[in-house]
Amino acid sequence: MIQDIPVLEVVNEELNDQKAPLIIFYHGWRSSKELVLTQARKLAQKNIRVILPDAINHGQRHMDISSIPSLTFWNSIQGNIAEFSLIRNYYEDRDLIKDKKIGVGGYSMGGMTTGALLTNHPEITAAAIIMGTPNLSAYAKRVRDYANQRQIYVPEDMEYITSWINKYDLSQHPESINHRPLLFWHGTDDQRIPYSQSKDFFDLVHQKDYGDQVSFITGYKAGHLVETRLMDKIANFFEYYLE
Repeated sequence: MIQDIPVLEVVNEELNDQKAPLIIFYHGWRSSKELVLTQARKLAQKNIRVILPDAINHGQRHMDISSIPSLTFWNSIQGNIAEFSLIRNYYEDRDLIKDKKIGVGGYSMGGMTTGALLTNHPEITAAAIIMGTPNLSAYAKRVRDYANQRQIYVPEDMEYITSWINKYDLSQHPESINHRPLLFWHGTDDQRIPYSQSKDFFDLVHQKDYGDQVSFITGYKAGHLVETRLMDKIANFFEYYLE
C-alpha cells in the first residue's frame, strides 16, 4: 500500500533496494493490477522497477459502477491522475529512481491516463499509450452520443461535470509531448476505442518538431486485446529510452 493505493511492485530481486528506472503502468477498465503482471515481468527483466496501481473502483478498490454512462470511468482516470505524484514521490523520497528516469504506460483506460499525465508532468521521460485514445474529449462525446441515441439517461450538463478533461486532453495540448519518446499501439478493428482517434493524432503530431520521437504501431485487423509479442515490443521500447 502507498497510503490508500494498492500497488504491486515488480523488480528483479537484486535491485530491490537499489536505484532503477521507474515505470508506473496502468490497467484498463474493469481490469486490475494483477491482470498486467505479464507486462510488468517483461519490463522488470529489463532492470526496470514497475509499479502497478489499482485504479479507484477497480481491483482491491472495487465498487459498483454508476448507471450514468462513463461517470465511473472518468472518475477512475481522474483518480489515477491525482495519485500519480503520490506514487512518484514515494520512490523519489526513498532515492530509488535511477537518473530521474520515469516511464508511464497503460492499456485502454490506462493508455488514456498516460496521455493525460503527459500534459501536466514534464518529469515523465517516456510513455506508451496502448489501445487508448489521446483525444479524451472526442471519446467522451462519443459515449454521450451513444447513450443519447439509445435513450439512456445522461445528465444534461455531463460535459461540464467532466470539464476537467479538457485540461488533460493530449489532443488539445500536443505540444506538451515536448520531444519525449511516445509509443502508440492500436488495432484497426478495435470496437471499443476507435483506431482513428489515435492514428489521426499521430499523423498530426509526428510532423511537428515537438513530436519527433512519437512512433505508432498499427495492429492490422487486431481488436481490443494485447498479445505477448506486443508486450515484448513495449518492454524493448522502455528499455531503450530508460536505460
